[in-house]
Amino acid sequence: MRTRKSVHPKTHRGRMQTHLALLMFLFSMTLLAGARAQVDEVNALIRDKRYPEAITKLEALAQAAANVDIQSWCYYQSGEIYYHYTQQYPKAVAAYDKILRLEHKGLASEELFLASIKKGDVYSRMGKYKEAIQTYHTLVKLAPATHFVHKTGLQKIRDIRTALESLHVQQELVRTHHGTPLAALAQFQIAELYRNPSQLNRPEKAIEVYEALLVAHPDAIVAPEARWRIAHLKHTVLHQLPAALDAYQKVADTYPTSNFAAEALYHIANIYRTAEEIPQALAVFEALQQKYPNFWNMHAVLYWKGVCHEKARNYPKAVAAFKTFLHAYLPHLGPGYLGQISMYDKSVTEVKALLRAKIENLEDEMSKMEVERLEKAVAAGNFDDALSIAQNLIATAPETSDAAAAAAQLRSLEHRTAIQNLRANIESGTLRDAENARALLQIGTIYERQLADYPKAIEGYREVAEKYPALPYAAEALYRTGLVYAEQLAAPNEALAAYEKVIKQHPDALQAMMANFQLGELYRKLRRYNEALQAYQTTIGYPERGRYLAGGYKDSFADRAQFRIGRVCYDDRRYSEARFAFEEFIQMRQQSPRRAAAYIYLAVIHQERGEDELAAGFYREAKRLLTNNPVQMTILIEEAGTLGFQATDADAVTRFLEEQLQRLDDK
Repeated sequence: MRTRKSVHPKTHRGRMQTHLALLMFLFSMTLLAGARAQVDEVNALIRDKRYPEAITKLEALAQAAANVDIQSWCYYQSGEIYYHYTQQYPKAVAAYDKILRLEHKGLASEELFLASIKKGDVYSRMGKYKEAIQTYHTLVKLAPATHFVHKTGLQKIRDIRTALESLHVQQELVRTHHGTPLAALAQFQIAELYRNPSQLNRPEKAIEVYEALLVAHPDAIVAPEARWRIAHLKHTVLHQLPAALDAYQKVADTYPTSNFAAEALYHIANIYRTAEEIPQALAVFEALQQKYPNFWNMHAVLYWKGVCHEKARNYPKAVAAFKTFLHAYLPHLGPGYLGQISMYDKSVTEVKALLRAKIENLEDEMSKMEVERLEKAVAAGNFDDALSIAQNLIATAPETSDAAAAAAQLRSLEHRTAIQNLRANIESGTLRDAENARALLQIGTIYERQLADYPKAIEGYREVAEKYPALPYAAEALYRTGLVYAEQLAAPNEALAAYEKVIKQHPDALQAMMANFQLGELYRKLRRYNEALQAYQTTIGYPERGRYLAGGYKDSFADRAQFRIGRVCYDDRRYSEARFAFEEFIQMRQQSPRRAAAYIYLAVIHQERGEDELAAGFYREAKRLLTNNPVQMTILIEEAGTLGFQATDADAVTRFLEEQLQRLDDK
């Protein structure tokens, strides 16, 4: 189950479009300076969501302007309003067309390129993919082949066509697996295709499909995420804030034990904060911190609480929040996470300096917390109290060894408090079976992933499987039980039993496919090669669930299983079968991240058989594929030990290939 993570770096295509917009902006700034007052007025109207007035102002400014750059800017802003804020898509197309008609007046190519991209995007939003592709084709013809816009147009065409093909596949899965968990996942993937702006780009249609999924499969594992996606689309894409607030609240109310409930509350609080409704924002931030203490974005919650307390002139609480952020969270944050506090353009060092200065300005008397209270609360199992004490200790005495000790156990206390809260929800008797099962599964997951308490994790998963055997959460619990036994407790027999239960009790669940793959992995490690091959073949027989990687590669359990068939044959010294398996893999899996590894296996097989020319050819093909290719390199390094060398980095792999080629050349 995916957990929503809000740290998203810009895509390559997003950077291209941003680059074009920046060029347009810089090119027009000098000419817009003369109309600065009117431009500022338009921007103020947009900020205040007075879109009809902004449109009227833009139309008047465009008509009065003698310069094509000012006209282009006006039409572009109108198109953005129609596209992003009012969803009047035909009018957005008309606005971008007005920019394109300025070509004969000498408008800069960059502005024409951007207008073409935006026009194609609007056609996609309308579901007119034929027109969108034609627009991008026109863009490709306009832009020189060496220009990045040319590549952008080609990529957008490929993305639409690939997405439409994927749409057909997922629709067929819904039809053939009607009423099963696989159908629910396929329906979710259909909505994702519509949601993704680089694929089908139809948020309204995505919302419609998510809502249909929730009606047909209200207890599906993806149901909380589907409900959250609806809210997030209304918030960030369609800019329908009142509707977004209601939708986020529905996530929090309907799925209180899901991680998406915390995400929903976070966005509700920030909508209130940006609207300067500080008391409402603080109330939601407090509820979020209390109910979901292990929320992944807790550093941002603390920071924005400090901002809100500062605006409310409650300086002691502001200082406490800022100090907790500064000393407990900031030292462990990567630069990418700073975007969550609107400091994406600053380094961790710069943020630290800014916060220290702010705290010095706000600091007031802080009450001192006693270490004994923390120790007593932990000893008594009152983790909620212990967490509050630790946070205050860090805030009031950050430079002491006691505060350092509290910071060291802060995350553990957060996770144990979360378990305590989940147990309280279960024991309240107010939750539906699906919510109880989800809560128990989350307890097991926290023990496994955050606390590394594997026996406790097994207990939590067993409780899910025994109390709610018919729900999809039981399949996930059994599957994770197998993983814990196999990977953490070195108990292969127990792992095999858990995987067999998944396959027998939940044959239509996604976890059944994954369990078959894991059976193959266990049998392979136990050298039960025939059973491993059978498990991998069964995995390939399931509907494939692809995951796209950088560089256009596509990974899946089926891809891994087909590769493992060759590897098992190699490990079992069935070299002819291994050679056939890897050759078939290379032919069938053009987008696989394991192609370079397959080439090297083939090279080693031919080398061992004295077929040096063939071996050298495969080594060279692997070397070509691995050059500047981190995806292929990562997978190869994972396989390196089987091939007889311990490669831990790209340089070691390169040396290995060069040594093998040199050895073959010397012969």
